[in-house]
Amino acid sequence: MGNLTENRINAILTDANISEIKHNVEGILAQLPDGSLTDDERSSFKSIDVNNKIFVEDTLNEIGISGAGIIPAFLNPEYIKNDFTLFEQLDAVESSITNVLRRVSDLKRIAGSEAYDYSLTVYRIYESANLAGIPGAKESYEKLKARFDAQGSGTGRPAVG
Repeated sequence: MGNLTENRINAILTDANISEIKHNVEGILAQLPDGSLTDDERSSFKSIDVNNKIFVEDTLNEIGISGAGIIPAFLNPEYIKNDFTLFEQLDAVESSITNVLRRVSDLKRIAGSEAYDYSLTVYRIYESANLAGIPGAKESYEKLKARFDAQGSGTGRPAVG
């Protein structure tokens, strides 16, 4: 549990913030070409690692040097060039979105942890108040205790750690 006097995040997003974020995400999706994979396709499609990227770059170079006399007309080198260009563009977009997603995940973790830590402290206060016989404490303590009773210990005490 963190220091209860330190609240790293004490903010909420307004409805306007949420609306703008969703609008921007929809805008990103609208800019992307159509296309998605099934779960089976995700595991069977080849990915480009560093070696495969160099291979594609080398292929494009070789096509530019000697491809006219060697590559048959039914293979369109522009397809490779366009796919590879899109791959590189999406790689940059993915990096930016990954940074955004990491920030969202970190903020969720901080906010959730703080909310839970504070709630545990409040729970313990209700528990102490109940043990001391403070009027009105028992009902709240019993309601909050149900969360820990569901863990099977039956003690109403949160697990340590």
